[in-house]
Amino acid sequence: MFKIEKELLNEVVVNFVFKDNMPEKLKTLEEKDVFKGNISQVYSDLDLENKGIIYLGLGSETEENLEQLRMTGFNLGKILNSRKIDKVSIDLINIKKSHVIQTILEGLIDSQYKFDHYKLDKSEPTLKEVSFLNVGSKIKQIEETMNLMKGVFETRNLVNLTPIDLYPETYANKIIELFKNTNVEVEVLNKKEIEDLGMHALLAVNKGSDKEPKFVVLKYFNNKETTKHLTLVGKGVTYDSGGYAIKPATSMVNMKNDMGGSAAVVGLFHAINLNKLKTNVVGVMALTENLINGSAFKNGDVISSMKGTTIEVINTDAEGRITLADSIYYAATKLNSTKIIELSTLTGAAVVALGKHITAITTEDEDLYNKIHNAGNLAGEFNWRMPMTHQLKESVKSDIAELKNSVAGGGGMMTAGIFLNHFAEDVPFIHLDIAGTAFGSAYKHLPAGASGTGVKTLYHYIKDNE
Repeated sequence: MFKIEKELLNEVVVNFVFKDNMPEKLKTLEEKDVFKGNISQVYSDLDLENKGIIYLGLGSETEENLEQLRMTGFNLGKILNSRKIDKVSIDLINIKKSHVIQTILEGLIDSQYKFDHYKLDKSEPTLKEVSFLNVGSKIKQIEETMNLMKGVFETRNLVNLTPIDLYPETYANKIIELFKNTNVEVEVLNKKEIEDLGMHALLAVNKGSDKEPKFVVLKYFNNKETTKHLTLVGKGVTYDSGGYAIKPATSMVNMKNDMGGSAAVVGLFHAINLNKLKTNVVGVMALTENLINGSAFKNGDVISSMKGTTIEVINTDAEGRITLADSIYYAATKLNSTKIIELSTLTGAAVVALGKHITAITTEDEDLYNKIHNAGNLAGEFNWRMPMTHQLKESVKSDIAELKNSVAGGGGMMTAGIFLNHFAEDVPFIHLDIAGTAFGSAYKHLPAGASGTGVKTLYHYIKDNE
């Protein structure tokens, strides 16, 4: 990621233009329908030596389409990349609102992301330095955005690693290394400690793997005025074969992304720590693989949990909610959490219901949902709440155990959320199903592979509410 300067770097300058206040020198372009200052529109007036001005359209001064503003920054980045420009100066004289430049900057930074860990030919982004002219007090918001996007990039990099490299032990070690000498305390519980806690659900999922599970707890306490804190729970299945309900080969290829919820928690803590937010936050994640051997748990088994609740295993490919049962119960009973926010790549049903670009939510806490929903809109990570009806709650009950981990007849996203809610022990709880939004094809300003979704939403929620 490029570094920030505060003075003119070279002879490439970016100017922002509002369509209802077009400079006289651009009237000809407007008349010829070449550049009208519409939002996300970019006009490059550079010579062969890369000297000149790039104009970015912001639409009307009263217009604030944040998604289009991100695309404005992203389109700028594509031009800079195509021209192999390494330094650029951005003039903020026409920008009055800090969040506008922050949003544009998010798009510009997104244009520089590349995951080439497994490539022999690695190429650094051309753009190395950005200066901001007429920046004033906005420099603080610019630095905050840079750090927030570092958290997003950390999440993407973790999710994009393949399971031969990222499994419970190596994942835990990467977390320890990331937060070494920071304000984030990392505790990693081994298998014996997990057994001592009675996390039978996590241990059941782990039985088919040769690699031992890990349980990671992150603590960031930077508000000395209180000990109260919220807890973030992230699903950490580093590879999911489906177990004895084995997935087709093509469906297993991208199952490295099944730890996307935990990676979002890690990236969020990275951003919070870099920006030194005055808040208290704890994160927990159960790390395991879901594989097959002679000891693996089976469809039809009845297993226990840390809470003591018995679970009928209808489908070993619905393993994420089983590991999360112990994680959520730990957050509710061992950490004195004021509320619990959980993220997981949990159900294909969420994708069927809302597609690949809207996160599905279940919760019975209206206020918590409204705040998360608004934070998602601000972040450009859209979400929508799904119903939790009495009928759906009844369907999760088992005839031979307390609960069953999978329910036939549709509504799988909601029944999964209802299952998880059982382990929250009346602590305000919200479930974010990021199965569709955490990983996929390139879309607008987002890269192919991991999107890093959840980091920005929860950062804005915590900054504004905790």
